[in-house]
Amino acid sequence: MLETVLAVLVVTFLFLMLFNLSHILTGKILVEHAAMRVARARAVGFNDFMCLKTARVALIPVSGRRLWPEDDKFTSGNELARVRTYLESPDAARANGLLDYENWKTLSVDAGDGGQSVVTIKTGWFKVEGKAGVEDGYSYYMGGVQ
Repeated sequence: MLETVLAVLVVTFLFLMLFNLSHILTGKILVEHAAMRVARARAVGFNDFMCLKTARVALIPVSGRRLWPEDDKFTSGNELARVRTYLESPDAARANGLLDYENWKTLSVDAGDGGQSVVTIKTGWFKVEGKAGVEDGYSYYMGGVQ
């Protein structure tokens, strides 16, 4: 009986460690994806606030609990509509009134100027960082537009 209890404890501990590791790896993949989205947004000429909103939307699957809106009637189809409106919002006050998630407060975005973007998110006791770069080409296409 004692051997069984010890074996179950060890197997449970290993399972929980693997489960947490899978969450960390999923977060790393999504943070790298968000960095790529930010690099692309910067490459086409978006400002810092738009780059931040792009990173936030890319990280929704690992952003934790939704803080706003809180209602139970909020469905995934409605969330997609809110994401579009969130990305179109001109300032932080309107954007926070549309969507807000628990881990968005610990998200930092450095869009850079040379096409290199760094996205960092801190969740609990670990920090995940993603880097991506895209050649800055908006001046070729937008140079003639005033």
